[in-house]
Amino acid sequence: MIQEAGTDEMRQDVLDFFLINFHDIDPNAVPMTALDGMYAPLVVQFRDDVTGRLLGAALSCRAQVAAGSTFMKARGVPLESEADYSGVLDRHSELDLMSVAPEARGQGIGSQMLMYMEEKLCRRGVRVWFGNATADLQTDRLRGFYTSHGFTVLGQGEPLPPFFGKRWISPNAVPPAFYFYKKLASREER
Repeated sequence: MIQEAGTDEMRQDVLDFFLINFHDIDPNAVPMTALDGMYAPLVVQFRDDVTGRLLGAALSCRAQVAAGSTFMKARGVPLESEADYSGVLDRHSELDLMSVAPEARGQGIGSQMLMYMEEKLCRRGVRVWFGNATADLQTDRLRGFYTSHGFTVLGQGEPLPPFFGKRWISPNAVPPAFYFYKKLASREER
């Protein structure tokens, strides 16, 4: 069963799940509810209907550069137009983390979470959804997975294109194995 992790307790469960399934993530990688205004996160979890055990989780939120822009503006820091993301904050989301427990893979859990999230993001007005896969993951499998779900998967070393006239990745970011993105349609456009 998929549900949104709307409380700090639920988000802590998701964070704990990610910390078990990923080797190198920040111990505060999942924003708690106090930071919702900055990150606009969509945190979902997939639990076994019988046992309630967490089998999958995903996090999509504002890109770091956009969240940083929000923070700076809130502090009254004047921003150059290329660093001001205020006009496009709610039009994008970055699929930051997604994992399925190893013993539950191949059962469609990841696909169900993506479909659920896409519907929610479209309702929020998000028009571009993007992310990346790091080299320490099963990149060949992930390329196929994201492609099969309608994402454009870029080649190794190929940069994420600008969306809404903005760059979405910090110039100092470590390049991933690949980026992927998808343009989302509004309900009326579907």
